[in-house]
Amino acid sequence: MTLHNAQHQLTAIDILQANDTGEGWTRPTSNGLYPHQWLWDSFFIAIGQRHYNIERAMDEVRSPFRAQWKNGMLPHIIFGPAKGYHAGPELWHCERSPQAPEGIRTSGITQPPMAAEAVVQIGRKLSRKDRRTWYSEMYPKLVRYHQWLYHERNPRGDGLPVIVLSWETGMDNSPPWMEIMHKQALSLKTKLAKRTNMESVLERFRKDIAAVPASERISTIDLYSVYDLIKRLRSVRYDSTTILANHPLQIVDVTFSCILIRANVLLKEIADELGQELPRDIRHAMRVAPHALETLWDDEAQEYCNRDEITGRLVRVPSISTFMPLYAGIVPKDRLDILLAKLGDTKTYGAKYPVPSTPLNSPYFSPNRYWQGPTWINMNWLIIQGLERNGRGDEAQSLREKTIDIVKKNGFHEYYSPLDGAKAGANNFSWTAALYLDLVQQ
Repeated sequence: MTLHNAQHQLTAIDILQANDTGEGWTRPTSNGLYPHQWLWDSFFIAIGQRHYNIERAMDEVRSPFRAQWKNGMLPHIIFGPAKGYHAGPELWHCERSPQAPEGIRTSGITQPPMAAEAVVQIGRKLSRKDRRTWYSEMYPKLVRYHQWLYHERNPRGDGLPVIVLSWETGMDNSPPWMEIMHKQALSLKTKLAKRTNMESVLERFRKDIAAVPASERISTIDLYSVYDLIKRLRSVRYDSTTILANHPLQIVDVTFSCILIRANVLLKEIADELGQELPRDIRHAMRVAPHALETLWDDEAQEYCNRDEITGRLVRVPSISTFMPLYAGIVPKDRLDILLAKLGDTKTYGAKYPVPSTPLNSPYFSPNRYWQGPTWINMNWLIIQGLERNGRGDEAQSLREKTIDIVKKNGFHEYYSPLDGAKAGANNFSWTAALYLDLVQQ
């Protein structure tokens, strides 16, 4: 290891320690943009922490489960003491749900189920005895979470959960979601604001652009539209049956589905280690979900697409999600070649600093705007794991090296322009630091 590489790793560790709250969880950043705990952030963070402090990584994984809802859901935000966050507990009012945890404030939705990945990544660094103890602790909690997705969010029984807010995907303003939201889920108030060009007026009231320019965030109309959808969920006390009967935005999301498919494989690895059999509903999902995922393939577009559950139609708006079946590890050989061709196509995803979250030729593409163009280290990490899982080690190594290079040249930021690598979003970003550590260790 060169001195230069070692210094970057030390910087990454310093960032993670600076963002550590001292209460077993880590803020995404120290600049005030994200002052609370986010679900999939913590699991990505733990994957990096395990390389220098395994006990701290274990605590990071344990921490979200302190807020697990009575029905098994893991909420996407667990609120700390910080005040002034634009989507704070006063927006969610989760105490209205009988399923919410007592004595802790959370959001009322979840995020991609990266928990099993983090548990197993940590387990592989432990002795067999310690690993069994660790798995014994986490297994029943993971089972409850996965079962919640099947009991409350999978009306087709096909193993692909229905997602009801773009924030549940972790990709808040991803074009496929914004396309459907604008078509069928805008409130009358938001439609009026959109028609009368009130965006600049509404922008003055935003709390989330003090640390980061508005041009790098979700648009103001889109943000207020999400607020309105949260209020709809709140009005029915986050009851899944009511939500699936009436909510205007119901999507089978490619990224979420693929992460869950992979999470079940890892959950089975945990169960096998403990000599246990997975519950019947999870075993059923493991059988049917890979086949159901193929219904999200669009022959015309030659990519995987989200599905609008209300209309039953695929959402033919391209995004980085098309590569997530690689992470799930179940891409047919002919489609693997198609996806790899897209990954290298300089007109779509083959940017100088890959992988853009939206293809370069998309009308949505904006190189610095949140999930509408920038390169994200966590998405690259998922694709790298998927390439290796599908036997494409050379391509995985190439993307790994390019991803490491982005961070070395531009620092540990939230996201980067795929055109010139310029930093964007929050600085000193925790999952960028954590996954950088994991990538260089690999």
